[in-house]
Amino acid sequence: MIAKLFKILLADDDATVRLLMQAALEKAGFEVTLACNGTEAIRLFETTPIDMIMLDVEMPDMDGYTVCSYVREKVGNELPIIMVTGMDDMQSITRAFEVGATDFIPKPINWNLLSYRVLYLKRAYLNLLALKAANARNAAIFSAIPDTMFIINNQGKILEICSDADTTPWLIRNSENRLHQSLPQDIVNLYIDAAGQARYNGTVELFDYPLKLDNDETKYYENRIVVIDSEETLCLVRDITDRKDSESKIFHLAYYDTLTGLPNRQSFMERLKGEIKRARYTDNKLAILFLDLDGFKSINDTMGHNAGDTILKCAADRLQNSTRLSDFVSRTNQNPSEVKLARLGGDEFTVIIPNLLRTEDALILAHRIRETMRHPFHLESRDVVLTTSIGIALYPSDGNDAETLLKHADTAMYHAKNEGRDNCQFYNAELTLQAEKRMHLENDLRNALQLNEFYLVYQPQFDIAKGNFQSVEALIRWQHPKQGLVSPLDFIPLAEENGLILPIGEWVLRTACTEAVQWHKNGKCLQVAVNLSPLQIKDPELVKKILGILTETGFPPSKLILEITEGALMEHDENTLTTLHELRKHQIQIALDDFGAGYSSMNYLRRLPINYIKVDQSFIRDMLENKNNLAIVLAMISLSANLGFSVTAEGIETLEQAQALKYFGCDTLQGYYFSKPITAEKIYSIIDQKWSIQASNPSAIDHENS
Repeated sequence: MIAKLFKILLADDDATVRLLMQAALEKAGFEVTLACNGTEAIRLFETTPIDMIMLDVEMPDMDGYTVCSYVREKVGNELPIIMVTGMDDMQSITRAFEVGATDFIPKPINWNLLSYRVLYLKRAYLNLLALKAANARNAAIFSAIPDTMFIINNQGKILEICSDADTTPWLIRNSENRLHQSLPQDIVNLYIDAAGQARYNGTVELFDYPLKLDNDETKYYENRIVVIDSEETLCLVRDITDRKDSESKIFHLAYYDTLTGLPNRQSFMERLKGEIKRARYTDNKLAILFLDLDGFKSINDTMGHNAGDTILKCAADRLQNSTRLSDFVSRTNQNPSEVKLARLGGDEFTVIIPNLLRTEDALILAHRIRETMRHPFHLESRDVVLTTSIGIALYPSDGNDAETLLKHADTAMYHAKNEGRDNCQFYNAELTLQAEKRMHLENDLRNALQLNEFYLVYQPQFDIAKGNFQSVEALIRWQHPKQGLVSPLDFIPLAEENGLILPIGEWVLRTACTEAVQWHKNGKCLQVAVNLSPLQIKDPELVKKILGILTETGFPPSKLILEITEGALMEHDENTLTTLHELRKHQIQIALDDFGAGYSSMNYLRRLPINYIKVDQSFIRDMLENKNNLAIVLAMISLSANLGFSVTAEGIETLEQAQALKYFGCDTLQGYYFSKPITAEKIYSIIDQKWSIQASNPSAIDHENS
């Protein structure tokens, strides 16, 4: 972009001076237009764009003073005008400035300095133009901003009001104004403190306040405080009354029921959460009453929704009149201490009783509400009598959070309806919890296989004769996405009840064989024990399924041990016996699990095609302290030896237990003393460990402990 030449109009009646000055100025980069007298200077000024004028004071026809005065009347004070004069008296200089000269140059002219003098004036003129443009932009911005802007000093004096926004009628607009003349002292302090914080932190400080005006109208103002320098601060004030009113309306729509004016579900839940926090902090109790109008649906169906709405309004009024101030705390923005009920929707209402000293207090209030609600509702066409069913849940015994308490109070209310209506019932945590837990767990259990939520862990089994681990027991685990690790004691009985144990059992066997094959490929030829449920044993396709999985995975049948509980064999029949013999024909080994916990027939035990007996850990746990358990364990091991069974003891937790069981002739040991159940990958880290256990008579152990 080519820079625009700076144009100078030069008027002098001396031709020599004109030419010399023209040469000097053009050399400095200016464009020069010449005039030989004042009249010609005015003509050129009016017809040619000019950026600066240089006038000789003494010219025929019209002198420089007259031309300067004329130009100032036309264009104002911005255009730079330089007077060139041979007179050096103060009177001439004073007159030059009086008629509007920007500067003067005395004659004789110093030609070396002339161009610099003019360049300086050019720069000053251009800066003035830039400042003027900036001021115009700022003025436009200020006029577009709906805020009132003013500048204060550190003492709260208003130094300048920067805008004409009419949003602050309280602002006194005079030169001596101080904030305390316009505002109460507490609000003035807000300004002073915010200015100090903005200066200290280097931030923009925000605050708002309500202000009651002279006409008793209350306005709300939002303020931004911006530091200018160490002494001055810019304040931007905006009237936000309309916004506050809108927020209040939105809040009321969001938190209050439009029909009854009571707090709605959202408001109730937030308040309940706050009351629970307070009760937890103060170690107090609270109660929730969940109310439902018996037979209300028939009112809507037979008499119409208008009649139903009338009853709901009357019911809300009655509930408010029948509750104490401390029964329910649902605060409005107008009166923080006002007590309110809540309508959750339809004909359902709730009450909170904070600081509950006695459980009976909740029941007393519930009966009072029931009595109040029994009175007839007067409608235009007829009187209607309704009753109320009320459920009561207590914190913390019935739940530790708002959602749980409300759900349990609702459950109790339905229990009250089932008991004949028009009565109150406390929440029965035990029954409801069990029902809900089983329902949700069963639903999740159906998807657990597809979602790969199951995994296996393995507990190593120590072979006493060989001094290392020769086998492992596969144990299923369920990593629930929400509940975390679910105990097999919780989900296995449920899976057996609904039949899911069959596909789960197949998954366990297939997974165990697959992972064990990988160990075998890496030189760790372990036996794997897998538990069978009673339902699996009764499955006529069991043998076919097991052999199919062994073929599919390539796991050798002789390395598979199927563990069957003693209780499962209590319900034996010939088909079960046939199944077990069929499995043994394929070299699959059978272990009788939890031996001693049931009531097995010794005669039948002799007929079973089993290889191992696993002594239940309940006998092992206090074997060394309980002589009866010690005798039972010794008898089991002796019996198993006589029948030709290998014996595995479960639940080994101490070296003394292991030493005693080795002394008695036990074959295999399993328990936390050796290892907790571990993942398939961790088997490699412990499988080759050697253990040296010296047989020790329990009587010697007892003697040492004494």
